[in-house]
Amino acid sequence: MTKLLALSPLTDENIESLKKYHITVVTPETMMPDDYAKIDIIYGWRSKVISKILKTSNHKVKWIQSFSAGVDFMPLADLENQHITLTNASGQTAVPIAESVMSYILHFARGLHVYQTQNHWEPFEKQFTLKELPVIIFGTGRIGQQIATYLQAFGTEVYGVNTTGHPVGGFKETFAINDLTQVPDHIAIVINALPSTPTTNNFFNKSQLELFKDLFLFINIGRGSTVNERDLLAKLNDGSIQHAALDVTKVEPIPNDSQLWHQDNLLLTQHSTWAGESDSLFNIFMKNLPDFLAGQPLSYNVVDYKRGY
Repeated sequence: MTKLLALSPLTDENIESLKKYHITVVTPETMMPDDYAKIDIIYGWRSKVISKILKTSNHKVKWIQSFSAGVDFMPLADLENQHITLTNASGQTAVPIAESVMSYILHFARGLHVYQTQNHWEPFEKQFTLKELPVIIFGTGRIGQQIATYLQAFGTEVYGVNTTGHPVGGFKETFAINDLTQVPDHIAIVINALPSTPTTNNFFNKSQLELFKDLFLFINIGRGSTVNERDLLAKLNDGSIQHAALDVTKVEPIPNDSQLWHQDNLLLTQHSTWAGESDSLFNIFMKNLPDFLAGQPLSYNVVDYKRGY
């Protein structure tokens, strides 16, 4: 009998489905200390609970299903050393996040940022269609691909950046993140969907931002640690970047005295682009369960410990 510790919610229907696979579900409330050495799968994440289990010398944990796409807050080296397979929730919130990105773009492209506060009649004509605004997306995973799909419907040129520059469907061309010399010089919108890793920390600094001349819009729906906010604010103030939209920031919640709150050409949302109906975590989990029970390597959303995502 396989034992699963549920740290993220499971419905009654989910639990019934697991019973068909002869899986017993326990929760932190029903789990006894004797159970620490009997857990095979952990569904979700709670640091204190998991730490106790992993410190048990004879624990059996082989697989942890994260509740989130990002796993930078987890003890990855520890998990790797203990030969535990970690899978993330990448793609779970791709649709709501991509729709939020489209709303950012349309907000500025169609002049809504002007009309939002205007209280007199003055038509604003400096508007753009999305076909006029070539986009480059840093991160060509499921979220990046979903954004590209939506943009293509508007006739937008979409380029991508990933680790090696390998081609990905939906992108006109892709580039390696360590070689951006061939990136087109007519890019109007940069979308950052990068994970947080040692190589992406502070990636969007002054020198990287200067690769894009007269940028219309910079968007961050990746991780706050990937952007040098001081350099971004400088660009927003000198006009070399006209607008920005940030859903993630280095410090969350944003301190009340942060300059970010007072930047007129910056739209802030509070790490909320994921909100709305999305694929369930359980559906993602079930894509790997048959292989796990058959003793086969997992293949869906498996975290590469060396890369950190």
